[in-house]
Amino acid sequence: MSTANGTRGTGAPSTGAPSTGRTLIRGGHVFDVASEFRVSDVLVEEGVITRVGPGIEAPGAEIIDASGRIVIPGLVNAHTHSNQTIERGLCDDLPLDTWMVLASYGGAGARLSPRELYVSAMLGAIQMLRNGTTSVLDCARADHEWMGEGLDAITQAYVDAGMRANVAAQYSDLDFFSSLPLDLVDGTEHLVRPPRAKPDAVLEEVLAYIDRWHGKNPRITPMLGPSSLPRCSTDLFRASADTARQRGLRLQTHLLSAKSQVYVAATRYGTSTVEFLERIGCLGPWASFAHAIWLSDDEIARFSASEAVAVHNPVSNLKLGAGVAPVPALLRSGAAVALGSDGASSNDNQNMWETLKMAALLPRAHEDRDAWPGALTVLDMCWDGGARAMGAPLGRVAPGHRADLVLLRAREVFVAPKEQVAYQLAYGDMNHAVDTVLVDGTPVVRDGKVTTVDVDALLDEAAALAARIWEGLPERMKNYEQTAPLLQRLENEVRRRPWSRATGM
Repeated sequence: MSTANGTRGTGAPSTGAPSTGRTLIRGGHVFDVASEFRVSDVLVEEGVITRVGPGIEAPGAEIIDASGRIVIPGLVNAHTHSNQTIERGLCDDLPLDTWMVLASYGGAGARLSPRELYVSAMLGAIQMLRNGTTSVLDCARADHEWMGEGLDAITQAYVDAGMRANVAAQYSDLDFFSSLPLDLVDGTEHLVRPPRAKPDAVLEEVLAYIDRWHGKNPRITPMLGPSSLPRCSTDLFRASADTARQRGLRLQTHLLSAKSQVYVAATRYGTSTVEFLERIGCLGPWASFAHAIWLSDDEIARFSASEAVAVHNPVSNLKLGAGVAPVPALLRSGAAVALGSDGASSNDNQNMWETLKMAALLPRAHEDRDAWPGALTVLDMCWDGGARAMGAPLGRVAPGHRADLVLLRAREVFVAPKEQVAYQLAYGDMNHAVDTVLVDGTPVVRDGKVTTVDVDALLDEAAALAARIWEGLPERMKNYEQTAPLLQRLENEVRRRPWSRATGM
């Protein structure tokens, strides 16, 4: 297992457990969606907020001076792919299914070794911590050849950075073409292949990873990550849901991120995707679903009646032309909605401030004003929705919640009435204002600089890795060019077919 210095451990997870004790964050303007905006102290004991209010006395506690600072909960990125962080700037105007060929299945250039996966994950962690994101749900993908070691390397990166991370190990048993509605295009029957292995065999290595990391570090939660419903056979997805329920595991997958997947569901399940998830018992509070774009009205109602979490990724959805998620309808129906950046090869950054702003503004192009989510709503999606996706008490500056906190310089975020502070947080890019970041009460960023790793050395290694990635791009382009005509035909066929939110078809 690789570490930041390039050394190797014994193979057992390094816990990197945070130190316990008491910390008093004194004299900051505390912003919490459910509380009064005022100057308060925040007492942290063993990583948990125990008191919030003025004039707290805590003899022997470490003091963090928050005067001239606004104290907010750490942002939660509820969906990304750390293996893509090294590939920002990969492509421009490709729709989702075509982008998949270049980004995820591009050949040798797309394969990262365990050390390279560590570097890519660490690069993302540095970027997120710098912008005040303290928690991430990473749908991490490692090559089958070194899946266990690769997942360990990714997870160790988060331990070394000091970031809170749920790592959902991605897996599937169907190839890319078997995930598409090829029956809509003639002459494609030969491209459909059977599952590569039985569900138990596919899950075996993932569960071994989960067993290695379960309970090893309070900031790390290993999870099941079936890639998407179209890329998993019905048997594998059902087995994943059963395993999650029986073993008390969390699960994240992709849900209806492309219109083509509506037609896959109709053929494969004989019903809608969400009704299938309902039938197999996969709509529990332990499950979260990235994108959730092409939901019918019936699916929105079914989803909202459950405790599952939808994760909205507005920036990557727009870049890939995947569609616009029905977030106002989900919110009206009472669904839990979180926010995610998605991976850097479809978004190009891990900036949750940009995600917040886009989530607020996007509905204004096509929804009536009374459906627009305001600043406090999108902040609540990030904090409360993110906490639900992570399955942890996050997103509040309140007793009983984890002390994942960010101190913003008040000269760059104007102290004002609470509503105006919320507007600044939701619509302004606060990256430049991040001064101090704490996870479980432990500082991991001071004066805007990540303190847990040698950032310069990591960035040098990431630059060298990126150079290798670009060297392999011509080979990946050849693979893409071989499949692009077929995918364009399929894209045209799917686009021309009518679709109604009322029926889903």
